[in-house]
Amino acid sequence: MLEDMHPPEYVTPCAVRTLLGKLDEADQTILGNALTNQEAWGHTPLARALTDRGLRISEKAIRKHRHKLCSCK
Repeated sequence: MLEDMHPPEYVTPCAVRTLLGKLDEADQTILGNALTNQEAWGHTPLARALTDRGLRISEKAIRKHRHKLCSCK
């Protein structure tokens, strides 16, 4: 009866995806472009620019999202 029972998979929310969801459409586009342009926006400078504007996010979260190591996959 319980042979196929498995614990639920816990997926931590991606900080970048969470942040994108809080932005209006124009800002989503701007951040999306910055995320794809790694030559212009390194992980740390992008995190600092966002934090300076009151959007707290770490460079680690940006790096994981860019390298598809977050829950977005």
